[in-house]
Amino acid sequence: MRRVLAGIGITLLLLLPGCDFKEIDLRIFVLAIGVDQGTEAGNFKISLKLAIPQGDVTKIDEKMQILTEESPSISEALRRMKSRVEKELDYSHCKSIVLGEGVAREDILHVMDWAVRRRDIQLIVNFAIGRPEALQVLKVRPESERIPSNSLILAMSGQGTESPFISSVYSFQLMRNIFEEGIDPILPIIEAKGDKEFLIDKIALLNNEKIKMVLTPNETRLYNLLSRPNLRTNLPAHSEGIMFQYYTERSSSHYKIVTPEHGKATIRYHIKIKGILEESSSPDLVTHHMLKKIQEAGEKELEADILALLTKIQASGLDPLGWGLHYGARHFNNDTEMKVWKELYSKLDFQVKADVNIKYSGMIR
Repeated sequence: MRRVLAGIGITLLLLLPGCDFKEIDLRIFVLAIGVDQGTEAGNFKISLKLAIPQGDVTKIDEKMQILTEESPSISEALRRMKSRVEKELDYSHCKSIVLGEGVAREDILHVMDWAVRRRDIQLIVNFAIGRPEALQVLKVRPESERIPSNSLILAMSGQGTESPFISSVYSFQLMRNIFEEGIDPILPIIEAKGDKEFLIDKIALLNNEKIKMVLTPNETRLYNLLSRPNLRTNLPAHSEGIMFQYYTERSSSHYKIVTPEHGKATIRYHIKIKGILEESSSPDLVTHHMLKKIQEAGEKELEADILALLTKIQASGLDPLGWGLHYGARHFNNDTEMKVWKELYSKLDFQVKADVNIKYSGMIR
């Protein structure tokens, strides 16, 4: 009996497939993918930014290569590109997928569905919109970049620069916000400025499939102030004809949805900021009395700017901050809660209260 079992075991082992592993020197790593509209209607122009391993860690500059292929299918374009290189394309280190603005204004669902289904692309890959197209963004290589596409990865992930204008959006977040009721997706916009520089200071608000509105740089900063804590930025305050700028050391934003039985629903925002005076257009010494006026002026300006942003977002019919999700979590009628919220949303009012506490370096209290 033992011999029979041993014979069956050996036979099964012989039927198992061999190892599909390839050594690192037989791989080319894909670090970023660009998706643009093709020259023919219905086609995609797919671009891959490749890092070619050199084997010597002391080398300052790593080699890179960009492949571009056009096809009606994303998968087909990638398969064709495998015939143009001598090594296996490895997507395990891909950290960025850039959508051309033309694609983002038509339909992102096709690309999003492919990226999530692709088994060797991680769900923490950063999504962004490339302006004017994704290929030009992939071609940008700043002088400070030593590893191909590393500047883009550091900027988008927040591991490098901490800009108040950059919002990181991972693929799992984008997919969730596309299909979740009560919240709409956003994507940062990367503008190529020649071959050596890019600019990321705007975000696009999308419905479930395409761009509906683009926020200005200042509106993008205010959006980030509302959506994440402790945003490091500077904000203005004008008092008695003098321009002041204060740096936000700490910030927080909270809101409450009030739905009375009679009258309009209201969203009440409360923003708290602790900052330090960073710049003044006047050489005069800042006193305690003047500092209080600066705080009051900063509060009024911030309240007016945020109210204008919230009203603009409401007029677009979008909900990138997830107010509907917040409302639905507190009203437990799954059949009608989102329908009721849509009726409330178009008519609701906003109230904004800002508490700005500014200190002045070198002042004794």
